[in-house]
Amino acid sequence: MKGNVKENTLAGLRQGDLRRSGVKAYFTVEASLVMPIVIGSIVFIMGFLLFWYNRCLMEQDLSMFTVKGSQVNIDDPERFLGELRDWQRDNFSEKYYGWAREGITYSRERNVIRLNEKGKMILGDRIWKAEVTGSALRMNAASFLRTCRRTSIALEDKK
Repeated sequence: MKGNVKENTLAGLRQGDLRRSGVKAYFTVEASLVMPIVIGSIVFIMGFLLFWYNRCLMEQDLSMFTVKGSQVNIDDPERFLGELRDWQRDNFSEKYYGWAREGITYSRERNVIRLNEKGKMILGDRIWKAEVTGSALRMNAASFLRTCRRTSIALEDKK
């Protein structure tokens, strides 16, 4: 019966006449070459998205600190940064994953406040670094409220 059934047909597989040595193993070889590339690409994309997420969080937090810093009327840089750190501790939880922040630096030129923050993430044997800068006009609480009131009136007039 072996002569009547071809080895590479469905009938040959059902009869068990097909030997393992006759099976073409192209799919196995291709999968062993492609799968590490696919898995490595997925891991890289996940790491990059984690880095980008943390960088966006850092930028958002620094923007809020800059707005808060524009309202704080303290001239001493150490007391100013202490006030910002207290505000950060009271209003933010730890939400950075695998991210080391190096701290906030502060500079002031006339009425402009500049805050700068650096961070890094270690992913494998690489260190990914990011730096965020924010600036705002320094104003007291009364002028801030007046500016907000004028803005809301202007937005209501446009409706």
